[in-house]
Amino acid sequence: MSRKEMERMRRRQLLLEAAERVFGRKPFDEATMQEVASEAQIGMQGLYEHFPSKQVLYESLIMERVKTFRSKVEEALETGENPIQRLRAWATVHAESFSGTPAFFPVFLREKIHRDWEFASRFGPALYEAFGREEARLTEIMQAAAAEGRLQNLDVPFLVRFFLAALHASVFCHIRYNPDEEVSACVNRAMNSFLRGVELAG
Repeated sequence: MSRKEMERMRRRQLLLEAAERVFGRKPFDEATMQEVASEAQIGMQGLYEHFPSKQVLYESLIMERVKTFRSKVEEALETGENPIQRLRAWATVHAESFSGTPAFFPVFLREKIHRDWEFASRFGPALYEAFGREEARLTEIMQAAAAEGRLQNLDVPFLVRFFLAALHASVFCHIRYNPDEEVSACVNRAMNSFLRGVELAG
């Protein structure tokens, strides 16, 4: 890769990180391209060279994070010996992704609510497919855990949402109130809360 290409990739990454912070502070309609350029300390022309519109920038940010998350989850799940360990591995990657980029958490939650409640989304099918794929992964893990007698025989969609609610509450507390705590403590808090309510066996 040439020096020019490396510089272009570095600038693109800086712009995505700046967009993450801006969209984390403001909804899509209120955020501006000028704010992103200012946040990145890059001129407007440089911004538009990479992202021709705010929509393209927003979609690029979301899909960049989704791609990274999916890759890390698939790697983490390879070592899980049982469904509970796999669930913990998934939760760890999820928490780590927001611990390292806390401004993205409200962006993620806004889009997830839109998807869950079938609200109109600017993002469209690609993001919904990404959310659906991870829900399917969690559903498979929950079904395996129930089949092994590790969880109560409850409705699987309820188990998935209960787990995500506990995890998101723990991530919120980690980001807002305990940013210096280890991610493992955040995950333990979520897993303990979830398992106390639904676990049957060790």
